[in-house]
Amino acid sequence: MLKGAIIGFGEVARHGHWPAYAASTEAEIVAVVDRNAARRALASSLKPGLQTFETIAELAASITVDFIDICTPPALHPQPMLDAIDRGWHVLCEKPLLLDLAVVETVRQRAAEHATAVVPVHNWKYAPIIVAATAALRDGAIGSLTRVEIETARVRAAQTAQPDRPNWRRDAAIAGGGILMDHGWHSVYLAFHWFEAHATAVHASLHHPPGGGVEDEASLRIEFPEGEALISLSWNCPRRRNSMRLVGTDGEIVIADDTLGIRGANNQMTTFPSALSSGSHHEDWFTAMLPAVVACFRHPALAHPLFDEAVECLSIIQQAYRGDHSLA
Repeated sequence: MLKGAIIGFGEVARHGHWPAYAASTEAEIVAVVDRNAARRALASSLKPGLQTFETIAELAASITVDFIDICTPPALHPQPMLDAIDRGWHVLCEKPLLLDLAVVETVRQRAAEHATAVVPVHNWKYAPIIVAATAALRDGAIGSLTRVEIETARVRAAQTAQPDRPNWRRDAAIAGGGILMDHGWHSVYLAFHWFEAHATAVHASLHHPPGGGVEDEASLRIEFPEGEALISLSWNCPRRRNSMRLVGTDGEIVIADDTLGIRGANNQMTTFPSALSSGSHHEDWFTAMLPAVVACFRHPALAHPLFDEAVECLSIIQQAYRGDHSLA
């Protein structure tokens, strides 16, 4: 049983990660690190014997762990990540993994030196409806993939752990951007996942609210050698919804929240118990992902392509913000 510590006990940690660890026979959370005393007290109340600390230094001085799970806001990811790697601990980290490509390379080098795994939480790949769509694509149900369309509609930015304070998701200094860095990260890695190729160009259109602030709507076109991905994101919609469409040479796969349709040689329609837009924490997706994370911790080389996927996500999004096109 691998022993780990959660860094940052906010909404995602409590409702998305914590239940999965509680049910796991491979990874156990034995400590929580959080600067907020109320969140440390909450974590302690959920598990007898759990140790809580205000800093990673206090954690390291008190107990031994095998890994950390970073659930802090994005700008706070680098320091605990580097501290953990230097101590020989593996790292699981919420998206966006990092916000600075220079820091990415430092993390890559240090992880190689210490033979540690750094794994991004790319949990949308483990949603049951997306697992089924991916299986159909890989089985050749629609021929060769030529286009991916992903739409994410939200009423507002997801609530953070302290509702009485401004939402950090709308603070570029903490979040690294707006909806493109937040929800867009998931869409970009799904495009990589499905095309199984590197992007060649990116084109973006961003909308900023009156008075300034981070973008609250974004449209992205990512070019691949054999096709393109069209991504549409908004925090200004009347209701939550998700839709995705994979177009191939011999048909298409359509995801409409809880419904999967395959139109090809054999038409199929399947309704899933939970819609993609239901909730924000997705404990079941994290549960499904956790065995692969543990495998990376046991065999760090398995984490390399996942780390590279996160790096390409960051590169694409940063180029979209800059207005760059060619990725050659």
